[in-house]
Amino acid sequence: MHKLDTNRNDNYQILTVFVAAFVTYLFVYGFELTHFSLSIDEEFDNNIAHTIAIGRWGHALLKATIYPEPFIPFYTEILTFILLAASCVVIVKTFALKFNQALFFAVLYASSAQFAYQLQFLNQCDTVATAILISAVAVYLIVKNDSFFCSLCLPALLLGYAVAIYQSIIFFSYSLLLAYLMLDTVRGASDSKHIKLFFKLLISSVIGLILYVVLGKLILYIYHLQSESYLLDIVVWFSESPQLALKKVSRCIEHYFTLKAPSGLNTFVMAVLLLLLPLFYPLKSKARYGLYVFLSIITLFCMNIVVGKDLPARTMTSFGIFFASSGLIAFVVVRKNRYLWAIVFFSFLYGIATVSNLFYADYKAYKKDYRIASSIAYDMNKVLESSGEAPVRVYFFGAPEMNRVNRPKYADMFGASFLNWDHGNTVRIAAFMNKSEIANITPASYEDIKADLPTIFAAPVWPQQGSILKLKDVVVVKLGQEVGYCPTGVKENTQPKQCQ
Repeated sequence: MHKLDTNRNDNYQILTVFVAAFVTYLFVYGFELTHFSLSIDEEFDNNIAHTIAIGRWGHALLKATIYPEPFIPFYTEILTFILLAASCVVIVKTFALKFNQALFFAVLYASSAQFAYQLQFLNQCDTVATAILISAVAVYLIVKNDSFFCSLCLPALLLGYAVAIYQSIIFFSYSLLLAYLMLDTVRGASDSKHIKLFFKLLISSVIGLILYVVLGKLILYIYHLQSESYLLDIVVWFSESPQLALKKVSRCIEHYFTLKAPSGLNTFVMAVLLLLLPLFYPLKSKARYGLYVFLSIITLFCMNIVVGKDLPARTMTSFGIFFASSGLIAFVVVRKNRYLWAIVFFSFLYGIATVSNLFYADYKAYKKDYRIASSIAYDMNKVLESSGEAPVRVYFFGAPEMNRVNRPKYADMFGASFLNWDHGNTVRIAAFMNKSEIANITPASYEDIKADLPTIFAAPVWPQQGSILKLKDVVVVKLGQEVGYCPTGVKENTQPKQCQ
């Protein structure tokens, strides 16, 4: 009877944690759910070949089988929240939390604004959420099992597949294990198993990484694709001096400590203060706990350290667990902790405010792009004397001069425009106009208009008369005076050498 009651209580806690996290996501991302807009990278209908080429074959496998490609509005977000809420349940089980502790953690975990930078890309947010879930399961198996297969082999497979979905997720498992070790320390547990757990994770992740690389090469061969060295292209250590790379990394970390982090992530300072709180309370192993805190902060910035510079906020995949575990640790240490629920309340409101503001910037940018693109399509139809239904080969030359919409400070890609991305990318603009049903465009290549560059340079810039040219079977829309950073439209990267 006692065992039955325990199971009932356990199931009740699992359900409550899941619902608490899921409902928190609904509130925090309510604006995004109710105001659909296209963001950069969401304009393409099929990214499977591209994601395989950049090493994300795990993402491609999911998209080619059980997940919608590229996304389904509303459904993809809801699926993402279900996966993230499930990851919260797994983490709560790993930490072995009491009911009030689990609820405290769940709201903090779900209200972190960092995942907004992933949800901006509906074409991959569901797969990234899957990577977070299976990474959490891998750590659970390492912590809770002693068998060779369940605590080493199976986690290696899970971690390898998580990296195949999204490379930046590689350090999430380390942040999660460090959070567990910090929590274990403040509870007064001995450190006898800590080193063992760390080495189990290290071995599993190394094996997983090897599997990821080997399978990645095999899949490239099967699909007859060439690898795009996306990560190597951005590593500063290979192209600049170590001193400059160190300076860039230190400046990046400094921004988080000086409230200049990406919008919504200034809770980092609060997290650090909460992590330091146990050092002012009786603690058996303060030195060990302090080491875990230091390693946890370093792990959070590992991707920046690896590449040698600042990176977009979407790569900070460990931020949510870092923030939520810091609050949880303070909640466990402080005995009279009812006042700490104010942290949950603040995080909940702060998450709603910052995330809604970010997606509002995207919504305004989308509306602006739609309005201007519709005017361009109207002018094209007048020149061609066409209804706009028939497909037209178009090359968009350059980018219009556009003021960015009013957006939050340090908002990363939120509020970006399709029309002037890469200073003009004809493939992106065409895909945006097609996706939005503004026009029916087949993007022409740079080679198609190269011979007519003198004529194009002599033409005025849209919306002036004569800015839309019919050159043989290609329509050229001159949006700017100079060709964009990516004239061929092959890649989205703004480095010209990578677009040739």
